Amino acid sequence: MNTIKRRINQYMHFIFIAPSFLFITLLGIIPLLYAVYLSFRNYQLTMTSDMSTFNGFGNYVTVLTNGDFLQSILWTLIFTAFAVIIPTGIGLFISVLLTETSQSKFVRVLKSFLILPMMIAPVVSSTIWKILFGAVYGPINYIIDWLGGTSIAWTGEALPAKIAIIIIDSWGAIPFCMLIFLGALTTIPNELYESARIDGASDFTSFRKITLPLMRNFIALVVSIRIMDSLKVFDPVMILTQGGPGNATETMGTMIYKMAFRYMNVGEGSAAAIIFFVIIAIVSIGNIKLMRRKKV
Repeated sequence: MNTIKRRINQYMHFIFIAPSFLFITLLGIIPLLYAVYLSFRNYQLTMTSDMSTFNGFGNYVTVLTNGDFLQSILWTLIFTAFAVIIPTGIGLFISVLLTETSQSKFVRVLKSFLILPMMIAPVVSSTIWKILFGAVYGPINYIIDWLGGTSIAWTGEALPAKIAIIIIDSWGAIPFCMLIFLGALTTIPNELYESARIDGASDFTSFRKITLPLMRNFIALVVSIRIMDSLKVFDPVMILTQGGPGNATETMGTMIYKMAFRYMNVGEGSAAAIIFFVIIAIVSIGNIKLMRRKKV
């Protein structure tokens, strides 16, 4: 019995991680390897599996010479920059503001309301914003007209459509950033701020010299998560603009979806997905190394 118990204890950690490992393998690793396999084949949804043929790097060449796909890469990277900076900055500002105010009942209720956007499914929130951005009956254009401005074709022009998508994504991401930063601020001892006040430091100096350095790891965490989420943006684009007007708001995610399922070219869609995976990996690893370098 002692031998059996020692054996069980020896391999207990494998038993605990086995379900997660199996889940990741079935839903992550195997589909990824199958996508790599399909990316080297001329395969469409209208074909049977035995009709597909090997075509080497043909799908990759076709995708990388597709002007619309290259444009979608550029727009996705631009969108990611705004979708990281805006929610992170606003979330940090709100969290500092709520921490410095008195923790009254009103402030606690306000925190509950501020996290509501995070609780709504992206499809639902995007649909709500689509109604708000309506060109004729949308409340946003109604307010603009009431203020004496000119109505904006939010989904009919490239720049307004891009701004609208950034607003939708930021609206849902700000509560997440705020919650992380609120938790981070609770880890900073009040004695540090009291000492800074005694030395005559202003609030801005305390924020720059105390708050930001001690929150560096949390900011790096938020930035990393926001980069990965923003690169995969899909719901707001498909619901609000369908990638239009023209191809102005097409992201890598929507382009891959259309290649594989709307145009039924699974081979090219798989090649685009692998390129997408490589771009996400490069950006994420670069961000991690940059954060580590700054930490040092």
